[in-house]
Order: sequence, then C-alpha cells, then structure tokens
Amino acid sequence: MTTGLALMALLAGLWGTGVLRPETFGFGDKGDKKAPSRVGLVAIPMSGEMIPAYAQLTRDHFWDAKLGDFAVVYMPPSVVTPGMIRDMGTIVGRVMSRDKPAGYVFTEADFLPQGTRPGLVGGIPPGKRAIRFDSEKVSGLQGLRRGDRFDLIATLPLDTQGADPSVGLGGGIYAQQMELQARMSNWRKQATVTVVVLNGVVVEPIGVRNVPTTSSTLIGGSVTKGKPVQEVVIAIAPSEVAPLTEALAVDAHITCVPRSGRPDDDPSVAPAPSRPRSPYSGSASGLGAGPMTTMETINGTKQEIISTPRQK
Repeated sequence: MTTGLALMALLAGLWGTGVLRPETFGFGDKGDKKAPSRVGLVAIPMSGEMIPAYAQLTRDHFWDAKLGDFAVVYMPPSVVTPGMIRDMGTIVGRVMSRDKPAGYVFTEADFLPQGTRPGLVGGIPPGKRAIRFDSEKVSGLQGLRRGDRFDLIATLPLDTQGADPSVGLGGGIYAQQMELQARMSNWRKQATVTVVVLNGVVVEPIGVRNVPTTSSTLIGGSVTKGKPVQEVVIAIAPSEVAPLTEALAVDAHITCVPRSGRPDDDPSVAPAPSRPRSPYSGSASGLGAGPMTTMETINGTKQEIISTPRQK
C-alpha cells in the first residue's frame, strides 16, 4: 500500500510540472500529428508508377496506390525550374519518349512530339522504317539502349568451293606470274564487306519474346508451346531495307558498329566498303605487275584462255 501511494504521488508531481501530458496516454488529440504547412509551396505532379516508353499518358499514371491519392510533390518556388511541368492536364494524352520511374516530375524531354501515335510506331524516327529480327543474327547489338545509333556491316566470304587457286587464271606465258600473285594476295581468302545500314537507331533494345510453336504427339495430339527468342527492333532508311533483308537471307555475317553518342558526331560519315581483289586488276603483293586481262585463243580444235597484260 505504501508503494502504491508513493507511485501515485510521483505521477501527480510529473503531471503538475507538465512532464506528462494527455497526449502521452493517447488522450486529447489522440496522437495525431499536425500536417505541415504548404503555404507558399508549388504543387508539381509526379509519376505514380513505372511508365514504359511509347505509352500514352493517362490520369491513372499519376495515381499513387500506396497513398490513395495523386502523386504530387510540394516545392518552394525557388527550386522549381522552368522545365518542370506543373499542370497535369497539359500532358495527359502525350506519348512517352522513354521509361519513367515512379516518383519523378515530368519535363518536355519525357515526351515525343504532339500528335505521335502510342506504341512501337511512336519510336520510329520520321523518314525511317522499322525492322524486327533475331538478335543472334547480328553481333555487337548487346548493350545498346533505346535511341542509340549504329552502322551495320555485312561480310560475305568469297566462295571458292575448294577450287584450286590456279583454276580460272588461264594459261600462256604469264600464267605462272598470275598464280603467284593470286597466292601472295590471298585471292581465294577474301570477303565482300558492305555497309548495309548507316546511322540506324535502336527502337526497342534486345528483349525476349515467346514465339508459339506447334508440335504433334501420339498421345496428346497437337501441342502448342512458347519458344523464347531474343529480338531487337531497329529503324533504318527505306533504301536500306532491301540490302539488309538480302544480307540476312544469304546468311552474311552482320556486325553492328555503334556510333558516338555525342551531339557533334557527323551522321553522314560511313565506313569504307571493301571488295575482293583480283589478279586481273593489279598486284597487291609488290611484284610490280600491272593489270592483266584474258584472251581466248583457238588453234585448230584446241581452245585455250591465256593471261596477258592489259592494253592501255
């Protein structure tokens, strides 16, 4: 009893001195904190969720499901930059130019020009055409992001089909010299190198898409499954569609050469192509021989092709 009276006296003393308040025990304002003042602050709309590129902005993209309200940040006027968009209504319906994480304010750089259609076609630059293909058919695309620029180089080896290097060089007194030039310049070990795409643009980086495949079984009949395929979507000039399609059709080795991402890069500068050298067009081996040509000779019933220096 003495201990209880002493405890009550201690609590009464703390209450009287103001150390203990009703809020301590959940009375009074029930522990509610006073909302911070927003007087003089500017409300800036933010993204309430992750918004993918080429999506058309709606009011749902501003809704924060955790807060149960529109995502807005209140900022002092001194830190609000001119590029920040303040009115939500002015950007509803616009198409995103890039991925927008949740919790960020909007600027004009986040959007494609007014009137752009949503979806993949919105990412195709004006005057270009998009093409989708298996990324395994082109080396060097890994690591490129949306909007990066590049060139595509197609390499097609010279098809000798195991023929003797001397075959087709003809006879005559210059045949031995022609054969020597062919061997020293690796005439039969060359390739045609062509620039098939200049200043292409990545519309969609490498991603995995499930391609449906159908197979038949004895018990289950026809079965449809999904086959994962890594694909990429690029934008190229209309005149480059046919050369690139041809290079893919003939199984040429296609190499992606990324371009500089700096603004002062000249988009018109193209890599130099390469064509196979021929002994008939001159020597690259340092023998000093000039261009050669072939002549057909007929001696009775004997027909022969001989190599001679080309007449100037």
